[in-house]
Amino acid sequence: MAFEDEAAEQGLRELMSGDPVRALAAADAARARTVYPVLVPAGPMFGVAERIAGGWRVRSMGEATPQCARDDLATQLRQEAQRVPDAEPYQAAARRLDWQRHDQLTVAGRPFRVIRVEQLLRMNATAPEGPRPTDPDPRFRRPRPRPPELLTPDGPHTPDRLSLAAEFADLAARPGLFEGDALIDAQRALDTHPVPVPMAAAFSVAEFLHDGWRSATAACTTPHLAREALAEYLQQVIPAVERPAPATRRAYEEAATLLTTARLDEIAVAGRRFRVVRLEKIARFGEDGPEMPRPSDFDPDPPIEIMAMRLRADGIIE
Repeated sequence: MAFEDEAAEQGLRELMSGDPVRALAAADAARARTVYPVLVPAGPMFGVAERIAGGWRVRSMGEATPQCARDDLATQLRQEAQRVPDAEPYQAAARRLDWQRHDQLTVAGRPFRVIRVEQLLRMNATAPEGPRPTDPDPRFRRPRPRPPELLTPDGPHTPDRLSLAAEFADLAARPGLFEGDALIDAQRALDTHPVPVPMAAAFSVAEFLHDGWRSATAACTTPHLAREALAEYLQQVIPAVERPAPATRRAYEEAATLLTTARLDEIAVAGRRFRVVRLEKIARFGEDGPEMPRPSDFDPDPPIEIMAMRLRADGIIE
């Protein structure tokens, strides 16, 4: 790791002289690696990207399985069919996805791909990493839509990229982290898709239980939306599911209000501890572009028409 550390420090010095804002974010990332030294995979997410001039534009992101992303691509192609003069290529491609698994398609000269994005959590001995000072954190409930992310492996070799490449190699070699086909895929990806491309971070809520931290909410695009999700969890989900005593319910209500007004990233209430956590999202690139789903990825569902055919055969639908 010594060579990678020296290269990262040199990259940070060069970045500071040319782009102070990015340099601050890079310094935050370097600090996080020191304070939260343990990198933990949080499972992949999947999305749809289109190759355009200058890179791959992310059209959608956040699906739990490759098939969900394929279904999303089919929907997007049908929407494109309504906007273009020649709809048939888009409709035909969508119909193919209804019956077959395809992770990349070229439609009317436009390359589309289902992409795989790593989610990573940084930990120390006591807690996972929370939001960083340089993370965008608007107060309003619905932040302005971000422009689509443009992914390219050809950017500068920033400290982030250099360190991430070394960390992925460490993960693939960590005993017991991956097994069987997942281990084979992780090791292969080091060669086939060696370039990590950081994306905008996501944020969720974790609760500390007797055996460690466990996810309590879905991922959100900003820390404040994660606080809002936790407030809703305390005000609505816990009372409906657990039916706490009136005094405990009032404590949850007060905690929810405090979360959003004081912009807290951690809170303890009724003997429970919750924390807003930061999820790094990393696309991995090779010579052919961003990594697609791996054979070992959890992908239980067939294409939608195959699923419908099975349900009709079982008499579940007509």
